[in-house]
Amino acid sequence: MLFSGLAPMGDDPILMVSKMFRACENPNKVDLGVGVYKDAEGNTAILNSVKKAEKYLVENQATKTYLSPAGNPEFNQLVQDMMIGDDHVAVKENRVSTFQTPGGTGGVRIGLEFVKTCNPNANIWISDPTWPNHTAITKSLGLTPKPYRYYDIKGGEFLYEGMLEDLSGAKEGDVVILHGCCHNASGADLSKEQWNELADLMKEKGLIPFVDFAYQGFGNGIDEDSYAARLMAEKLPEALIASSCSKNFAMYRDRAGAITLVSSSEELHSTNASHLLGAVRANYSMPPDHGAAVAAHILGTPDLKAEWINEVDEMRNRVKKMRTLFVELMNKKAPNSGFGYIAEQNGMFSYLTLSAEQIQTLINDHYIFFMANGRVNMAGLTEDNIEYVTDAIASLFIS
Repeated sequence: MLFSGLAPMGDDPILMVSKMFRACENPNKVDLGVGVYKDAEGNTAILNSVKKAEKYLVENQATKTYLSPAGNPEFNQLVQDMMIGDDHVAVKENRVSTFQTPGGTGGVRIGLEFVKTCNPNANIWISDPTWPNHTAITKSLGLTPKPYRYYDIKGGEFLYEGMLEDLSGAKEGDVVILHGCCHNASGADLSKEQWNELADLMKEKGLIPFVDFAYQGFGNGIDEDSYAARLMAEKLPEALIASSCSKNFAMYRDRAGAITLVSSSEELHSTNASHLLGAVRANYSMPPDHGAAVAAHILGTPDLKAEWINEVDEMRNRVKKMRTLFVELMNKKAPNSGFGYIAEQNGMFSYLTLSAEQIQTLINDHYIFFMANGRVNMAGLTEDNIEYVTDAIASLFIS
């Protein structure tokens, strides 16, 4: 029988955390697991700007006919402008295209399919640690993943020199997946100086940057967070950028994302773009429209865009506030716990420098649910639960 020889894959660790949280009946339970933004009440609400855009579409959208494989052209242009700018050298030289995809995950998949078409022997260098789908998609395509050092989970330390040393061993034509900002899952980002040094190394080695840009606006701001994407597309002749509207538009289930292709010349670009779109056609034919249409209306309407930027600022600042408050409380309750690094990191994620036994104590005895490797979603902290969470963690350091 064809379907009788498979071994169980096991449950997804992130989904298992969510399942455990839902099943728990303790009133003090806290969810620091699943990677979605939560407001001060612990809700993942729909943004007001999104509601207004959806209302506009309901009243004005005239058709639900098919898109092309490239997706919504207005969305593509506006997202590209937001990521690298309309005055970028590669844009002026007509060697950039952005195509809508089903979320940032779809962008990663299509980008790596394009890489396989170009060079099936290319190694795909992936940070250790990283978002699990980077490795899963790479392996599913028969490409070879190679880890590069990035972050010491147990020590709470960014391993920049180790990153450079590992990538110095990459061969020409290899692809390096980079987190554009708010590294998932460490929260540790490169400085501008480090990004420039890395870009120079990659150019010297002939490496191809693949920037996964899922958290624009959650680091330091919409424009500020685009530094790495713009730099890589400027300094290197070829690049890929996968982007997402899930976090900064809080449209997780609407799956609005994009893949941006930068070619070395205008002459080659049309051929490259045709192969990338061929991968789209063979996968899902064309992307869904609703999320992209909402984002396009927001980005293309000045007043609505200003409101959206304010909402992104509020989300980012709330997470930063929780990071700072967490460190302040831990320094007070357990001065030697060593969590100061959390206040310096960006985005929603960090690792708690705890032992496996300590992590299980927090999950089993205090009903604080997060990943078994120590990754926590800092957006799950609120002013209502942060005292409980820090009390529980501090108790681990009391002998």
